[in-house]
Amino acid sequence: MDDKQILEIFQEEGDPVLFTGEVADRIGFSNQGALPRLKDLEEEGLLKSKRGGKVLVWWLSEEGREYLEREA
Repeated sequence: MDDKQILEIFQEEGDPVLFTGEVADRIGFSNQGALPRLKDLEEEGLLKSKRGGKVLVWWLSEEGREYLEREA
């Protein structure tokens, strides 16, 4: 699964934020397998995250939305 497909998961979901596990389930990875991909996308500015206790939530950044619009 490429980066664009991962970002599209966020665009397709009804929730504004997703847990790491939700993304992992959708891409067929473990949480530990999905986390580095999500962090890479965040470093590229395409995702944002916030930790609430032990839980990380992720959402599309404005740059991520613009990237998907350009790639459409």
